[in-house]
Amino acid sequence: MPKKPGEPDIVKVFLDHRIHDFSPQPLFMAIGTFDGVHLGHKKLIEEVIKQARKNDGMAAAYTFRPHPTVITYPANPKPMICSFREKYKILKCHALIHIFEQQFDEQFSQLTPLQFIKFLKKKFPTLKSICVGKNFKFGHNRTGNTKILANHAEQFEINATIIQPLEINGERISSSRIRELLKAGNSNLANLMLGRNLMSGNRKQKACNATENISNPFPGRVSCKWSQRTPPGLEGSNGS
Repeated sequence: MPKKPGEPDIVKVFLDHRIHDFSPQPLFMAIGTFDGVHLGHKKLIEEVIKQARKNDGMAAAYTFRPHPTVITYPANPKPMICSFREKYKILKCHALIHIFEQQFDEQFSQLTPLQFIKFLKKKFPTLKSICVGKNFKFGHNRTGNTKILANHAEQFEINATIIQPLEINGERISSSRIRELLKAGNSNLANLMLGRNLMSGNRKQKACNATENISNPFPGRVSCKWSQRTPPGLEGSNGS
C-alpha cells in the first residue's frame, strides 16, 4: 500500500521468527518492556546507540508482546501506558530503527535465566552487548537479576551494561510509578518522568486484551517528542 503524503514511516518490527534476517554487524541491544518509553528507557536507548556508533555496530531494542504480566499474572495484568504502535513510534523518534518483538507466551515464560541468555545468543549470533536497568528481572518466576545476567552473559562473551535508575525529586522513574501517578490524576509528575507531555484527546479506550494487549487505559495520547530540557529535580542523569 503506497504511503500517504505526510504519513510517518512505518516502524519496522522484526518478529522473533525473522530475527536471523538482519545485518551481520555487531549488535548492541537494550532489553525491556519499554512501556511508556520514559526517561529511564531513554537512558538505555542512548547507551546502546552510543556503544553501536563507537563499535560500528547496530543498536536495537528487544521487547515483549504481550506485556509479560498478561501471562504471569493473567488475573491482574498491568495496564499499558501506551499501545505497542505508539511505543514503536516513540522508539523510532529517538533514532532507534531496529526493534525486535519477542512473543511472550507460557513456554517462553518458563525459560530459566541461563536458558534466556542462551536463547538470545542463538537468535542473535552477533550480539555483543545487552543493556538493562538496575531493577531488571528475567527468567522463570523473575529469578534472574542483573548480577546473574552479567555472569551468564560473560559465558557467551556478551557485555552487560547496567543503567542506574533516574530520579525526579527523590522519586525513582519507572513505568509502575507513572501508572500510579496517572491513576491518581498527577499528570504533571508523570509527564516529567515520561520526558514529554501526554496530549489530551478523545481516543476511544479499549479493554486490556490478553492476545493483543494494545490498550491504553489512561486518558490522552502519548506524544512522540521528548523534551530537550532537563526536568527539574532529575537525579542520576550521569548513570550514577
